[in-house]
Amino acid sequence: MTDVALLLTPIPNRRFLTALCALHKVRGRVLETSGGPIAVLDDATAGSAQHAARALSGFVKGAEFLLAESRDGNVKVELWKAGAMERELPAGLALADAPGVVTTLLTGAQTLDQVAETHEQKVHSTDMGRVKAYRELLKETKALKKAQS
Repeated sequence: MTDVALLLTPIPNRRFLTALCALHKVRGRVLETSGGPIAVLDDATAGSAQHAARALSGFVKGAEFLLAESRDGNVKVELWKAGAMERELPAGLALADAPGVVTTLLTGAQTLDQVAETHEQKVHSTDMGRVKAYRELLKETKALKKAQS
């Protein structure tokens, strides 16, 4: 079974999350789900996954991020906030309300490539230049602020 690392975020916009990942050199793909976008990391090693959680949660201060990792069939979930891991959570409880695709990916029932075959328009690469990512973040931030007012 292949290791998998996902970041579940409070970010409601896939374009914002995609640009945020690109800006912080977090390689992977953003998957739009019924519960919001999630980042599926290309490098699921523990060090890389923790780096991604640290970078993204550190940028969006005050928001809670869940890092869900599956290694050798064991799922581990950590709560990250302000660039630091706060605590480990029971996987079953932490993921109880997560979209079904999260469980599908973590259990290895399907790979992201298999999900992308039937939901191609829902999978977005984080591969973009830093300048483009920064511009996209600015644009999406303005749009989110406008929508909130």
